Amino acid sequence: MYYYAHHLGKDRNLRDKYKDHKYYKDTINFCENWDQASFDPDFKSLTLKDFEPMVRKIFSRKPYKN
Repeated sequence: MYYYAHHLGKDRNLRDKYKDHKYYKDTINFCENWDQASFDPDFKSLTLKDFEPMVRKIFSRKPYKN
């Protein structure tokens, strides 16, 4: 909620209650570098059609044995 809580009248720093957790900084980095950017309407991404060759390749190969 760090990036939008303040728009809802909430405290964006509530995450600080987890600051002693071993994954706190990793989570902040992930949210800043990946999650937050995923909401950018101008972000250029591939279309589903671009992934079709990869999906076909995976589904056409012989399955791995367990």
